[in-house]
Amino acid sequence: MDRARLLLVAVVATLVAAACGDETFDPMDPRLEGARLEIVGSPAVNLRYGQTTELRVRYVDADGMPIANAPIDFDLPAVAGGSRLSALQTSTTSGGEAAVDLTAGDSDAMFQVQVTPPIGDDVFFDIAVSDTDLGTIVVSISYAGDRDLNRVDTFLYDGVSCSSLTDVSLLPTAIRMAPSASSVAAMPAFAGVPVGNDYTVAVRAQTGGVNAAFGCRDGIVVQAREETAVNISLMDLEIPPDFAGVWDLDNRFDFGGALPGSVGTFVDVLDELTDDSSIDGERFSDEDMDGVFPEYGQDPGAFVTDVVMRQTCRWRCASGENYSTCSETDHRLGDLSDLYLQDFTSWDPAQSRFTGGCGGWEFAHTLVQMQINDTINRFLPDFVTNWALLAGDLARAINNAHITSILTINRPMAGAEFDLPMTHELQEMIVVVRDPTSEPPGLMREFRFSLADAGFRSLEATETLTVEGTTLTIPEHSFNLNWGELVLYIYREIILNEIFGYMDTGALLADLIDCTYVGNKIVEGVCSCETEIPGDCDGCIISPSTARGYCTTGLTATGGAIEGAIAGFLDSEGTLTIRGTAEAGMVNESNAQVGQLNMGVWAGRWGEGMMTDNITGTFTGTPRSAM
Repeated sequence: MDRARLLLVAVVATLVAAACGDETFDPMDPRLEGARLEIVGSPAVNLRYGQTTELRVRYVDADGMPIANAPIDFDLPAVAGGSRLSALQTSTTSGGEAAVDLTAGDSDAMFQVQVTPPIGDDVFFDIAVSDTDLGTIVVSISYAGDRDLNRVDTFLYDGVSCSSLTDVSLLPTAIRMAPSASSVAAMPAFAGVPVGNDYTVAVRAQTGGVNAAFGCRDGIVVQAREETAVNISLMDLEIPPDFAGVWDLDNRFDFGGALPGSVGTFVDVLDELTDDSSIDGERFSDEDMDGVFPEYGQDPGAFVTDVVMRQTCRWRCASGENYSTCSETDHRLGDLSDLYLQDFTSWDPAQSRFTGGCGGWEFAHTLVQMQINDTINRFLPDFVTNWALLAGDLARAINNAHITSILTINRPMAGAEFDLPMTHELQEMIVVVRDPTSEPPGLMREFRFSLADAGFRSLEATETLTVEGTTLTIPEHSFNLNWGELVLYIYREIILNEIFGYMDTGALLADLIDCTYVGNKIVEGVCSCETEIPGDCDGCIISPSTARGYCTTGLTATGGAIEGAIAGFLDSEGTLTIRGTAEAGMVNESNAQVGQLNMGVWAGRWGEGMMTDNITGTFTGTPRSAM
């Protein structure tokens, strides 16, 4: 009962008590918690025209003790056919009873008299007025289960068997239905039932709006002027766990071999930048017995040397190609193996930009690598180790994407309790990296960003999921995504900008490497002549300024090679298609509400050109709110 009603009851009770000199009813009396109203006698009454009967109730507390002086309201509907009550309100006696007289009208009518206590559920008298002899049915309900049944509906059928009532959610139209009750303690009643021997009473009980228990009895016989007692035991129904609500999902997607080609290329380039090994010039045998043969260079010097060298020499060219047209399809960035295995002066697949543009590198590449590595390490100690860690963190963030999302599950439509409309919306990505600039170095840092800011075009999908037992099945649904933009966003915004403070890779390398120093060393290595002025050598095929320009161009190209590894895919929309299952966890036994999504499993595919079907993942769900 709301506060306004309590205050009104208190005022009325005070006025009645003052007029009668009785003890005042206290609507705030703690004994009223759990108070209930009981019908004295039968809840089903058949009356002849003009006949009068007494309608009596008893008001008791949770222990069954009477509550005195409580105002009780009696309400007669407008369709009562002229029937009338002797009073619309009366107070309970010291024994907790209250009664009014009902006088029937002079025409056929069926109606309920609603009786309302100050606190507690209403009760109903089922009334029939007729000039013929009719019978009544009074139902008593029992339930031995432990579900919180908070709505009980009772139906009366004629000529319908219990065996035909198989779909409890879609019961046929009944000839009569008793007022809904909030407890199985109610005694539904049907007055004015014609004489017959093939009546059926069905009782359906719900918890949280879901059908939870059912009972039925058929072959009921009704005789004139007699009350037929019907006892019905409710049995638990198989009900799905109540998944309805808004769920926060924590998803881990393992893309494994299903990475988009663009992402695979990018990660491969980062790996090439950090695949460090020693430089000892071995070409044909493992002379130093270190288990590494052949030695193809040391990164990042080898990677930068590779890109810088491409300014004067292209190799792995197809037959008929020249420097300008060489496609280098078999030559990965950072791979200098051919410098160790081929004679670049006479090797056909090596195409020079100018005479000597390839051959000179056979003598200069080791020195150039070492000088670049020394320069980088002076400015950024342990570059390879730190960069390798960051590259590994980025690859892991992409391969094992940590994404949050919101799953909204709506309540089912009538008759489809196991089919639930859903909306799945991707929200944020979480990336954890080891920061080499922290103190101490390598501290883990977590970055969260909106997927909408990172190239995801469609973040929401709608479908209808299903429930079988305790398993929630999320059907296949898709999102249009651009992984190229996602990877560049993580690389630029987190690794370059947040960690190192640069806007692009070329700027980072240009700040670390002194191209004047490197250019001079390149000339010294290529020219192989002794002079006090670096690179001042007659007949040298390259000048210090040209070498410096190649270094600068090479650094820019190196940055472009890293970030541009997926540049061609930035306008390529892919489709992430997933399906999943989860188990109900922490189910509330009283209302079947699920408190957690456990053992969530994703499966699906990624489409960027060729389709794959080996994406896996896991997720957990915590409720934000119930629907």
